Amino acid sequence: MSWRFLHVGFQFEGAPKITEMKQVFERAKDWMRYAPNCWIIWTNESPETWFQRLKPQMGKGDTVLICAINLTERRGWLSKELWDWIQKERSV
Repeated sequence: MSWRFLHVGFQFEGAPKITEMKQVFERAKDWMRYAPNCWIIWTNESPETWFQRLKPQMGKGDTVLICAINLTERRGWLSKELWDWIQKERSV
């Protein structure tokens, strides 16, 4: 599979499980959390692979959406840190 960005968005039933999810995201080549329940990861693995990794950390009432995103066409109001992270050169 080719390298690309995946968006991972959660809806946690209770408090966000930041510590638990961070441990899983460390398996990505690169990642950034940009909101309490949203991450972007740089990976060559499928959404299904990431779902299977994240699922054990999720509670019964939690939900998640994992999808590929194309950031070549983008517009938004994000921190300079996040824009810099998106645009940085990545070796694979």
